[in-house]
Amino acid sequence: MVTALDVAGYVYRQRGWVDAWKLEKLIYFAQAWHLTWDGRPLFEDKFEAWLDGPVQPTVYRVNKYDRPSPWSTQLPGADPDALPGATKAIVDAVLEHYAHLDKPTLVELSHELPWQRARGDVPADAKCTAELSESDIKRWYTAKVLRGEKDIPDQPHIQPVGVAEVGYEVAVDVEISRWEETLRLLAER
Repeated sequence: MVTALDVAGYVYRQRGWVDAWKLEKLIYFAQAWHLTWDGRPLFEDKFEAWLDGPVQPTVYRVNKYDRPSPWSTQLPGADPDALPGATKAIVDAVLEHYAHLDKPTLVELSHELPWQRARGDVPADAKCTAELSESDIKRWYTAKVLRGEKDIPDQPHIQPVGVAEVGYEVAVDVEISRWEETLRLLAER
């Protein structure tokens, strides 16, 4: 499974050094758009609703304290090669759309409903470590697509993963047996 740290390492590989807040927002948007376009999380690591927007604590800690130097793009424990091709395409689309934006703009863009809900009634200037809901993120960014918003990344054209004929037949047989009784009941109505 890909981790948030792997994605952060990939961002550094693709864009070179970026400041900590930009790195955090880029991996957040990568997670959000992966949830939207793929339906599944890019990684299991959660984001917290910090003052300046969503932050992934492990990436924050490693980026701040474990790099060899302040300008290094090497994140100990990150494996940028762990990202499969379709995932790289999504992250690349996010980088193309967001990486040129400055910190204040990225912070403002990340202060949307998922972050607001996680913070709840916490004062605007107070610390908060509440986790953002993955379902809130997925719903919010999917709604942007459904509303036809224009200022969103271009969805990459990702080829579906091929399934061997034997594997396909086995999968179909399993699903048929799983749904057989339900389909029979529906057919009788």
